[in-house]
Amino acid sequence: MNFNKFFELAASRGIEESQLLISKSNSLSISLFRHEIENFSVNDSQSVSAAGIVNGKFGSSTTQKLDKDTFGFLVDKILLTASLNEKEETADIFKGSEKYHKKTVYNPALAETKAEDKLALIKSIEDKTYAADPRVCEVEVSYAERESASEFYNSYGLKLKQKSNYFYISVYAILREGEVTKNNYAIVLDKDLSAVDVDALVKEAVEGAAKKFGADSLLSKKYPTVICRDVMASLVNYFLSSAIADQVQRHSSMLEGKLGQKIASSKLTIEEKPLEKNVFFSYFDGEGVARTNKAVVKNGVLKTYFYNRETAKKDGVESTGNGSWGGGSIDTDFGNVFVKPGKQSFDELIADIDDGVYITDVAGLGTGMNEISGDFSCQAEGFRIVNGKLAEPLTLITLSGNLLKMLKDLKGFANDAKMTVQSISVASAYIKSMNIGGK
Repeated sequence: MNFNKFFELAASRGIEESQLLISKSNSLSISLFRHEIENFSVNDSQSVSAAGIVNGKFGSSTTQKLDKDTFGFLVDKILLTASLNEKEETADIFKGSEKYHKKTVYNPALAETKAEDKLALIKSIEDKTYAADPRVCEVEVSYAERESASEFYNSYGLKLKQKSNYFYISVYAILREGEVTKNNYAIVLDKDLSAVDVDALVKEAVEGAAKKFGADSLLSKKYPTVICRDVMASLVNYFLSSAIADQVQRHSSMLEGKLGQKIASSKLTIEEKPLEKNVFFSYFDGEGVARTNKAVVKNGVLKTYFYNRETAKKDGVESTGNGSWGGGSIDTDFGNVFVKPGKQSFDELIADIDDGVYITDVAGLGTGMNEISGDFSCQAEGFRIVNGKLAEPLTLITLSGNLLKMLKDLKGFANDAKMTVQSISVASAYIKSMNIGGK
């Protein structure tokens, strides 16, 4: 479609500047349960988002249709929403960055692989999971694949395109001993199906569940605590959400007023690296601003907030390339986050802990987290650490504390960092002391 016709129509209707974002996605989902296909679905979606400036006011619109009437509809809605915009500041459209760091990350081999072959792969994973331990009583294997593409244009002639795809496979295993059942899951995230280590994936799911038998609680008190990378990813995600400038400017962030201050242990360095060549690579944001790699926290010091153009203007700084736009207002997001790992193995990390706790699972963190104060409390499971080694499994315990205090008490990370589906790469973390509730 000739998108120049949109800009011509917009200009003829009095829209001074304008932009378009076309987003398309394809997804494939397959899940198996008890050797049967529980779900097999293919979904395609697209959206066309437009924005423009009318008498200094920002107007926007979005639609899922792309036909001969689309441009007229978008222009009408831009004019309407701009007329209703009561913000006092004058808005504008971003002309473009001086330099963009384009890379090709799309893997055509993944898209070309037949769905039947992907189904055969997860069936083999299911079979191996059942065969891995006689106590395995239920298995659920899921395959999810996503392909996304976006095109950004504006009335200044800016033209940007990016495309990516990836998959993840999850294995959920339930083991039974008498009347007691234990479960565990394992996930692999990649864009290359040939890189999947099926045996390692199955082993992680099944052995993780098997180790939980015989679990008990423990005496409530403060313990040296090691938190597994998956749980740490969730905690880091909450922390970084407080670094979004919108939250800070609305006085609803635990990081308000802390820019340039030491807010965590010197062991903590967090970088957002959108230009890292992996499944989460992205070289421009929702406003057409070039994305850049940046340190958010360096050696415990908070170096930046995440800005879009509007919030950056309020603070008198440049956008950090974190604008997110889906048709309405411009929001802010982050992704492809890397928490600097340590050099020790996991065994070396826990070697000096005489009496501690290793947290492997949490539940209720979403409702148990106060995102303004950082206080949290949630149910947890894990293992005792005795004389520097993992000991008996734990259940019916709670993990509680304050997120900022926890990060100040960080003693270090292991070297077992892994990228999660939350687009955060982080390793197991050793916290000096945390409240563990039990008996």
